[in-house]
Amino acid sequence: MLEESHKVTLVSALGTSPMVVTETIDELRKRGVKIGRVVVLTTRDPKVELSFYALALDLRWSYGDLELRNVELPFSDIRSQEDHDEFVRIAKEVIEEEMRRGDVVVSVAGGRKTMGVGLYKAGLEVGVRDFYHVIAEEIAGTSDFLKNLMMHNLKSIYEGKIEAPETLKNLITWELHRSDLTVHLIKI
Repeated sequence: MLEESHKVTLVSALGTSPMVVTETIDELRKRGVKIGRVVVLTTRDPKVELSFYALALDLRWSYGDLELRNVELPFSDIRSQEDHDEFVRIAKEVIEEEMRRGDVVVSVAGGRKTMGVGLYKAGLEVGVRDFYHVIAEEIAGTSDFLKNLMMHNLKSIYEGKIEAPETLKNLITWELHRSDLTVHLIKI
């Protein structure tokens, strides 16, 4: 088990559901694991970019002290064996780099299923011992969430160029911290 006295880095793929990252952070905190840094691997898909900025804003608004690093992958989606192999190679490099900084936990919940498997494989190859998945008992769709996000310039809000409307803050906070869901953290 990880020491509870210091902060840990969470590495995760990120797709169009940023809530899997915040659910993982929240559930790990309940277990005494303090996440101090989040590293997400993202594709170049515009919907994933929206998801990233929603996550980035929520981390700023809800946690304040968390560092966030985005590792943008060189493709818009994993569509081939070559894409998957490149993802695993990049994930392995990222995890190794983060392990030099301190303890690392890996979430296999975000992004495409192949990304979770790729993160698991990469983590095993470099000695990660703590892998997690989050499961919500209830099903909560994100299609309206992403549609609502598209009406805002999240990047400009994140960069501080424009102010976030209160309705947007409420929407992101609600979706990324749903009190109506029962979430289970599964250690793999």
